[in-house]
Amino acid sequence: MNSSLETSELRSLGVRLVELERERAEARDQARLLLTLQDAFARIAVTRAPDQVIAQMLRAAYDPLGFSRGIFFSTGREEGIDARWQFDGSDTIEPSREVPDLSAGSAILRALRGEAAQTVGLASEISTPLVDTRGWYVVNALAHAEGTLGILYLDGHRSRVPRDWEIGLVRALATLAAVSMSNSILFEKTHELATRDPLTGLLNRRAFAQKLGEALAGCRTTGQTVTYVMIDVDDFKAINDTYGHGHGDTVLQSVAATLSRSSRSCDLVGRYAGDEFVVLLAHDEPEHGRALVSRISADLRAAGLRCSIGAARFPADANEPAGLLVAADRALYATKAAGKNGFSFA
Repeated sequence: MNSSLETSELRSLGVRLVELERERAEARDQARLLLTLQDAFARIAVTRAPDQVIAQMLRAAYDPLGFSRGIFFSTGREEGIDARWQFDGSDTIEPSREVPDLSAGSAILRALRGEAAQTVGLASEISTPLVDTRGWYVVNALAHAEGTLGILYLDGHRSRVPRDWEIGLVRALATLAAVSMSNSILFEKTHELATRDPLTGLLNRRAFAQKLGEALAGCRTTGQTVTYVMIDVDDFKAINDTYGHGHGDTVLQSVAATLSRSSRSCDLVGRYAGDEFVVLLAHDEPEHGRALVSRISADLRAAGLRCSIGAARFPADANEPAGLLVAADRALYATKAAGKNGFSFA
C-alpha cells in the first residue's frame, strides 16, 4: 500500500518536474524574445515616416516574433481597405497583392468595423481572412483616436499552436506601431502647416527659399538649368478697394490654382508675399524656359487673371538665390512698364 502510494507520488513529482522544466524553458524563450524586441520597439518608437513604421513592424513580426508572413492592410473612409505592404521571409518589404476575405464573419472585416481589436484563428476556420492562410493567424487593428490606421495580419508562425504570451506581444507591437504612426502623421501635418501658405496651400516664402537653395545645389552638380519666375497680380490694391478683401483672397486662390495646374511635378510653386508668387521651372535648354513661362502667362490670361511676370535664368543671369530674385524682380517691373499683363526675361 505504502509502496503504491510512493510510486504515485514519485510519478506526480516527475510530471511536475517536467512541467517546471518546460515552464523554465518557455520563460527563457520569453526573456530572450523580450530582449530582442527591445531594439525593434525602440526603432519603431523613434521612426517618423509612417511607411518606415510599417516596415519595422513587419520585420519585428518575422524576427524575433517568428511569423513567416506579415501583411499591412491600409484603411480609409474613401478607399476602404487595401493590402499595401507585405513581408514574406526576405529582406524586402514589397507591395502586397493579397485580397482579403471581407465576407460576414471575416476577422479582417471585424477589425475594420471595430468589432474586434485582435483575432486569433486557424487556417481551417471559416473566419480565415486569406485563402492561403498558413497554420494559425493573428489579425490586429492599429487604432488611434480618429479611427483605424490599418490592420496587421500575421501567419505562418514557427510554433504549432498560438500561445497567450506570443499573442500579447503581437498586441503590444501593434499598439506601439499605432502610436508611432499617429505621431508620424501628426508630425507630417505640423510640418505641412509650417511650410504651406494657409490661404493658397502653396509653399510659403521660407519653405520655397529652402527648396530653391536645395534645387540650385543640385543643378550645380548636374549642370541643369532652371528659370526663376516672379508673378505679381496687376492692380491688386484696386481689386481690394473696389470689390473687398474677400474677393481679393479669391483672386489670389485662383492665381495659385492656375500656377499649380500650369506647373509640372518637378517645378516649385510658392507664394512670396501679398499678391506676389514665385515659380522655379526645371528645364534643359533656355528656349524650354521661355516656352514654360509663356504657357504660364497664357494660362493666367485664359483664367481671366491679369498678372505681370518677370523671369531670370540660372546660371546665365545669376548663380545664387538672391541674384535670381533681383534679376527676376527687374524683369517684372519691365513688364509693368511695358503695359502689364505679360512677361519679360532678365
